[in-house]
Amino acid sequence: MKSNIKMKRVIRKFLISYFLLFRFSVFGQFPEENPPELLTNPDATVVTSNTFKLDQNIHQGFFSGNVITIANNFKMRSNEMTVFFDESGSEIKRLIAKGEALLVQEKRTAKAAQMEYIVAEDKLILTGNPEVIEENKDHVTGNVITIFRNSNQMFVDGHSRVILLRTSQASQDQQQKK
Repeated sequence: MKSNIKMKRVIRKFLISYFLLFRFSVFGQFPEENPPELLTNPDATVVTSNTFKLDQNIHQGFFSGNVITIANNFKMRSNEMTVFFDESGSEIKRLIAKGEALLVQEKRTAKAAQMEYIVAEDKLILTGNPEVIEENKDHVTGNVITIFRNSNQMFVDGHSRVILLRTSQASQDQQQKK
């Protein structure tokens, strides 16, 4: 009886430790400094992950585990990401990031279970409890959020909820947090 209780405690501690280790390793902070490749080539995008598979026959690359994508104008984190290339294999057509995806830009943070980016349209489609926070104040949620980055437009489809804070209200909120 006592050995069963001890074994359950050991298993419980292991599961809690494993969950915390997994949670913080996958969803830890972004690196503080940008990769050095961005200094020499400002148009570069650097992707790191636990594994990477490339299938040139179907023109796809698959990143899995602790996927961190860094470019000069954004940082993105997810559990996995699939990249779809054109027929020549030299240009990215679209990418899909899945699993607690987080996108951080200068004035915008977006979270969703899945993010799809279509390069030709400069369009980002967020699904799975998406939310967008603009300039650390305005907050948008809905079933599907579509952002057209080149025209600075956003469309929310299904159960949209938008919280717009006036500048004075946002300042008061910031002061109260301190």
